[in-house]
Formats: sequence, structure tokens, C-alpha cells
Amino acid sequence: MNPISDESFYTLIQILETYMVLNQEFKAVLRSRLQETSYKKGSRILNFHEKQEVIWFLLEGLVREIRVNAETFEEKTTWFWSEKSFLYTTPGFFSQQLSECTIEVIKDSKMVLMSYQDWTWLKGDFKETEFITEKIRGSYEKVRQEHIDDIKNLNTIDRYLKRKTNLLQLLGITKLKYVAEYMSMSADRLGKLRKKY
Repeated sequence: MNPISDESFYTLIQILETYMVLNQEFKAVLRSRLQETSYKKGSRILNFHEKQEVIWFLLEGLVREIRVNAETFEEKTTWFWSEKSFLYTTPGFFSQQLSECTIEVIKDSKMVLMSYQDWTWLKGDFKETEFITEKIRGSYEKVRQEHIDDIKNLNTIDRYLKRKTNLLQLLGITKLKYVAEYMSMSADRLGKLRKKY
């Protein structure tokens, strides 16, 4: 772990200020609570039934969320986080409940992180912490719900075409199987759609 760099802090602030303009005091205190680190491809930074003690902000790289069946321990990719995303599970970081997911690094990644203790402390001293947190969670929940709705309501062709650009980027980095799981279709079906379109 290292102190956060100027460049990384600037990137994080740019994203946070899409939700709310932040004053200098908040920025200074926030910076003092942040660290920066890197993870290699294949690292599992959160395991199934582990408590998420830190929240990450992905500066560079690619990370996947893996849902684990509590009875069979079968794993299924349910989400991908790309650059400039906040990584947390639900339930998980905010409730401090045991995670039902695993988080795995798919491409060497650079991240900013903050501990739950520091986030709680910041929330107690700065009311904007709660506001920004809820804005982030709300926007992420909206995107996830749209993905779930697409799986329920769109056929595989329409699903593929709607996300084609993003899917081609993922397929250039990670396994076809993982992307197919995320899109709730077979790897064979996804492979045929990629060839056809």
C-alpha cells in the first residue's frame, strides 16, 4: 500500500464531482484517508463469505464479480467493473455482512482504497459523504437493474447488439465463458453471435 498519488487523487475527485462539488476541507481530509495499490491478474481481492473491509476505486484494469452458490459453491460471473468504477458487493461493504460474491482481478489493476472504518469516520464528520455514497449506489443500482431487465426481456440477439461494443472489449481481455455468464447465455451462443455480427 502507498499514499495516493496526485494523479490518482485528481482522477477520483473528477468522478466524485460528477455527483457534487466538493470543498477543499473535505478533499484534504478524504485524501488523508486514501491509499493506492496494484493487483495482479488472477488476484482474488474478496472471497465468498468474507467481510469487505475496504472499498476500491478502479483506476486501471478490469475486475469481475463472481456469484457463488452457497450450497454447490458453483461460480458464475455476474458483473464486470471497468476503469473509474467503485467496487463493492451487496450485501457487503456498507452493511458489513458477509459477501455472497468473490471479486477477481481479470487484468492487472491499479486501485485507490478506503477502509470501512475511515469511511464511517468521514461520514460522521462530513454530511456530503452520505450524499455522494447514496448517489453512487443509486446510479450503480440503476445500471445493474437495466442489465437484469435486459436479460429478462430481450432475446439473445438484441441483448448482444445492445452491448456489442462493450462485449467486444471484454472478449478481447477475458474468457468467452465469463462474458457469456454475465450475459446469461451459453458460450456457444455468444461465440456464434460474435461471428455473425
